[in-house]
Amino acid sequence: MKKSFISFFACFLATTVFASWKPDDQAAVFSLKPDRVLGSPYFKEVLKTYGLLGFGYTSIINDHHLVDLQKEMGVQIEDASEVSLVVGNFLETVISLPVSTSGNYQALKNSSLAFILRTHGEVYPDTFFEKFDRWASGPAFSKSDLERFRRDVRIDPGKIDEMSRSIRVEKKHYAEMEKPEKVGKATLFSIPVIEINQALQTSVVDGIKMTLGMQAENGMTVFVLGTRKDVLGFFEHENANNESSHDSENTEFTSFSIPLDGELLKKMETSNLSDPNGPLGPLATTLGQAMYEIKEISGTAKFSGGRAHLDLTITCKDVESAQSIWSVGQASLGMVQIQMLRKQLKNPAAQTAVSADFLNRIKLKHQEAEIHVHVEASPSELMPWAANKKFP
Repeated sequence: MKKSFISFFACFLATTVFASWKPDDQAAVFSLKPDRVLGSPYFKEVLKTYGLLGFGYTSIINDHHLVDLQKEMGVQIEDASEVSLVVGNFLETVISLPVSTSGNYQALKNSSLAFILRTHGEVYPDTFFEKFDRWASGPAFSKSDLERFRRDVRIDPGKIDEMSRSIRVEKKHYAEMEKPEKVGKATLFSIPVIEINQALQTSVVDGIKMTLGMQAENGMTVFVLGTRKDVLGFFEHENANNESSHDSENTEFTSFSIPLDGELLKKMETSNLSDPNGPLGPLATTLGQAMYEIKEISGTAKFSGGRAHLDLTITCKDVESAQSIWSVGQASLGMVQIQMLRKQLKNPAAQTAVSADFLNRIKLKHQEAEIHVHVEASPSELMPWAANKKFP
């Protein structure tokens, strides 16, 4: 119970609404503000606390493709003020998406996905293709990679010579981007899906085209990748609500909003792909009908006092369902606290997965048709079983 409780909030922190635009009422939004996270003392402590996470982050941030792209474009990941993923008609999309390259891709064709990147610094649309082309024609392998391959006697020298001449992306895969389209303040670049991933070469996706839209002004650049309809919808909303958006006074660094539908949840439970031992099984058993009355789960997180403060809101269709869920949550938290107290009384020297202090900081509040959950966690409290596991 303790482990699952902490796992849930760790996932909440890792996956998480600053992007106010939605393509439909059932869209889910996951947002992060890298410029408030990556340079923060809390994140630096996280990297020290979890050795494997620090190793992974360093490997990604120092990847030569990413480093070269940032140099070419003149922007840095640390300067990004928003990274958001918007998934239209969320539950239906998740249920219907194919799970293999041989599956039915009609769901993919009908889905609505948009990736939003907002960063400090202006990348001018007029020079974007030139810069991207220069980056794409760069070496596919770094000098250090090639030297490592040459030291490996199992790799044929001729193959390594061939790899040394290969480029990142063949121009035929992005040639259509050379002819951008100006729509209002935004500039659109067309990208055929078939050229993004050769594994998707099916008749269903053959005609699908993604659009990369960008707009630079006031020292900021926003990129949006999605269908043409969604990209245009985003910029229409963006430019109509420019003054009221992106409040610099709020302190949250991440947020999410997920709409739920009881009938679709039941459909997901009966799917052949569902794991009977997965979260829906125990949740359905514990919460009963109240689980299917949840309309939305949303949350935000911020740093304060050396801890991450996570605030979760569960919105239900009625007060009775909210009361039932709050009661189960309060009882579960109480059982964990009692179980920990019993272990400590039995063996005061015994190590527990989480501290009593951490559990005491978890607050659940029932307010009409909503349940509010507040959690505060230091880096070592997020995933205590992984703390200080340094990468060799």
